Amino acid sequence: MPHVFSGEDKVVHASAYAAMAWLAWHALRAHIVTRTMLLGVAWLFCLLYGLSDEWHQSFVPGRDADIWDWVADSTGALMMVCLLFLYQRRRDGGSFI
Repeated sequence: MPHVFSGEDKVVHASAYAAMAWLAWHALRAHIVTRTMLLGVAWLFCLLYGLSDEWHQSFVPGRDADIWDWVADSTGALMMVCLLFLYQRRRDGGSFI
């Protein structure tokens, strides 16, 4: 299937990992008390999952591991956890933690 624009696959990666970060945030928020720690743990989960996904792809015929895919994954996840952090901080009255 042809790409609509250059870098389209990176947008797809970032979007998928933003969705994963949203799910991780909501799955972990009952277990992690501070938003700062929640941001870090949710992002770290996505970073490590993306890294393992790229590593596994290196063993699959017809697929390859790409560091730029992992960067896109990490960026999408970071953007989402930051948005969630800021949203909840604003909702809770502006406290940093």
